Amino acid sequence: MSNLEMTKHDHVLAGLMFSLQAAAMQQMGKIQDPVTGEATLNLEQAKASIDVLEMLKAKCRTDTPEDLLRALDGAVMDLQMNYMDEIKKAEPEAEPEAEASAEASAEKSGDEG
Repeated sequence: MSNLEMTKHDHVLAGLMFSLQAAAMQQMGKIQDPVTGEATLNLEQAKASIDVLEMLKAKCRTDTPEDLLRALDGAVMDLQMNYMDEIKKAEPEAEPEAEASAEASAEKSGDEG
């Protein structure tokens, strides 16, 4: 469908989708916050934004232009992939601590023997 066939509500949905997508990208630290100029990471807020988009995707399956549904599907998929990327980046931070703890335990048990 073309923009001429989109209703007022379709335009509002598109605007909401783009706003939530931009918010999630900011919350994942992928783009700078336009107010502060800094990129900050808040995965809890990013997940909440993605969850809202997923809900919209599920609720808008009827009476919504196909182009808008494809854009919504793409936005959710892109954000989910970026979210998983950020989760994976956050995981290695915990691993060095676990390795250091294991090394300390090994050294301690070596000292005892």
